Amino acid sequence: MRRTAEVLRRLPFTVSVVVVMLVVGVASGALWTDAVDEPWYPEVAFGVPSLAEGRWWTPVTGSFLAIVPAAYVPMTGTFALFVGLAEWRLGTRFTAVVAVVGQLGAVLLGALLLVLLRWTGWDWAERTAGALDVGFSAGALWVAALLSASVPPPWRLRVRLGLAVYAVGSFAFLGSLADVEHLVAVVAGLAVGPVLDGRVPRREALLLAFGVPVVVVAVGFALGALLPAQGPLGDTSRPSTVLLGILVVLVVAPLPAFGARRGVS
Repeated sequence: MRRTAEVLRRLPFTVSVVVVMLVVGVASGALWTDAVDEPWYPEVAFGVPSLAEGRWWTPVTGSFLAIVPAAYVPMTGTFALFVGLAEWRLGTRFTAVVAVVGQLGAVLLGALLLVLLRWTGWDWAERTAGALDVGFSAGALWVAALLSASVPPPWRLRVRLGLAVYAVGSFAFLGSLADVEHLVAVVAGLAVGPVLDGRVPRREALLLAFGVPVVVVAVGFALGALLPAQGPLGDTSRPSTVLLGILVVLVVAPLPAFGARRGVS
């Protein structure tokens, strides 16, 4: 009981947001029905269509919902883990501001990126720019990426590598609206984190730059075979698409490492 009281005292923001997510899920029925199929979904979900039609509140309302009931487990779990750790270590006020800014920033910047890419006539960008999304996952990943810079070695590199692999790999080979938001959040967090925490060893920056492409390429082949999708590069079940993805990853994946090299010794 004392331990529970201590957690509630140290993590008021994390606990409150998770409770709100569950309450909203119960009130809306999203805990047992697919929110995406409900008639009210476009009124609360965020994305380019919502913002273009003046539904400015959707980056807030959509953050507390999950697209399907099963998504509540990873959404609340990752939020509790990443944001909870940050709040425990860095305090409530700082964590709350960072999480909210990161969530809203990833949603808005992701939408802006898709609007710009849509002008190129890219089929994937046009299709994804018409999609809607919900969830606080981008904000949680932004916090995790920021926090990763303060993790003691050797776990610091492992955590940062894992985040980069997930963000770049899911974007390159799946490419949903959520993947765009996650890429924005993770790349920004990996770049800004070292600025807030201090210097990052050159060895870590180099391992990020060259380790991410190798792992993502391997994961990409697996995803292409097991989970075919129409991602940014086309049909991932086709070998030509996977090979194109490899080339893109080799160029894009090292970018988070450049953020890690700010102040490299």
